[in-house]
Amino acid sequence: MQKKIAIAVDGSVHCGCAVRYAANMAKVLPGLNFELVHVQPSLSQYLIEEAERKAKANRALQALIKANREASLDILEKVRRQMVQQGVDAERIELCSRIRTTGLAEDLLDECRSKAYDAIALGRRGVTYLQELVTGSVTANLLEHSQITPVWMVDGEVPDNRIVLAVDGSQNALRALDHYAFMVSGQKDAKIHIIHVKPRLRDICTIDFDNQTMAAAEEIMLDSDRHCIDQFYSQALGVFKKNGLETDQIDIQTIESRISVAGAILDAARKGGFGTIVVGRRGFKNSKFSGSVSRSIIQKATRMAVWLVP
Repeated sequence: MQKKIAIAVDGSVHCGCAVRYAANMAKVLPGLNFELVHVQPSLSQYLIEEAERKAKANRALQALIKANREASLDILEKVRRQMVQQGVDAERIELCSRIRTTGLAEDLLDECRSKAYDAIALGRRGVTYLQELVTGSVTANLLEHSQITPVWMVDGEVPDNRIVLAVDGSQNALRALDHYAFMVSGQKDAKIHIIHVKPRLRDICTIDFDNQTMAAAEEIMLDSDRHCIDQFYSQALGVFKKNGLETDQIDIQTIESRISVAGAILDAARKGGFGTIVVGRRGFKNSKFSGSVSRSIIQKATRMAVWLVP
């Protein structure tokens, strides 16, 4: 089954990490194809307006457009050669040089929408997720605003190509599972690794109750969680079947959370030797709590990739 992901390319060090990660994942994700996307530098609005009135300005504008395109194609060709050197078939790599129209993140999202990629991969700069949000970085904008396309955020060099899915029983987690299952479909010996962290009352409520009230509330919450997860796994079987996967390929781990939910997921992923965590952006009814889990995972993931599925 053919899959196609875009890789946002800009020639930087963090872009190189994303490219190497994607090339390594091609070894374990059958039928993976790539489109390298580079958004050219923006053009001067003043020069564009002058070019409409003056022939000299128009010649300068056309020369700049040509130079931008040539530089863009040079960057793309260099990245393609790097991927081929890593063992990716050149025929599986397409190039896309795009003129910037609105903004870098907006143009990448528009490219995703127009070509219906299965995912877009990009590297994260050496700053925290909070700093990215404050500065409005491309990575943060894509993670926050991609409504359809899953975003593969790569932090540094990822040493392992094993993948784990974190679930909470929500429909968003089911969409994350669908993306995960689709990407590994065709790999007959693939293992689908799933982590579920049992919630704690203090994760969603900071009010101090007496012990009896706390115990009763915890029991109600855990009963609800068990019912929800049972329903989730029932629906998950249909997802596995659709993607040609068997139930004996599934490995499920339930964790008693002793720290935060995000911390428990990251700890389990590191101990299990997983280089990639798949997670839905939101949990039940787009709850802020569930959304904070995915944000925390993204913020704290180092030398890992996070697949954030809308």
